[in-house]
Amino acid sequence: MTERLLRMSGISKSFPGVRALDRVDLDLNASEVHALAGENGAGKSTLMKILAGVYRADEGEIWLRGEKVTGTGPGAMIDAGVSVIYQELNLVPYLSVAENIFLGREPRKGPLAPVGHPGHGRAYRRAHRPRGGPPLRGDP
Repeated sequence: MTERLLRMSGISKSFPGVRALDRVDLDLNASEVHALAGENGAGKSTLMKILAGVYRADEGEIWLRGEKVTGTGPGAMIDAGVSVIYQELNLVPYLSVAENIFLGREPRKGPLAPVGHPGHGRAYRRAHRPRGGPPLRGDP
């Protein structure tokens, strides 16, 4: 049986004058690839911002690897292993792909150490092979 990595259940979110999400469910299992598609205003970005801890859902639950997420905010979600790359990319052109992926959450020690640290190359390897996925082609 495939491991369930994420379950978002009954997620609802309203803003003044609009119900952006109405009891949305999303399940993601290990070794799966998904695309979130829809028209402008369908709630795709809102759902991802809830997952990332940027917005708080009005209703619903989030489960990661079988454990209910109780922390809130982007820091708590990053600590839980969630990372969202938004469609509105603001890349730093002189940084590598790996450096852009880890921008703002560079480890201070350990396997993904910052530039100039002896472990810096590990960040490239981590960016080149997403968690649980096959290696990516190209130079991160």
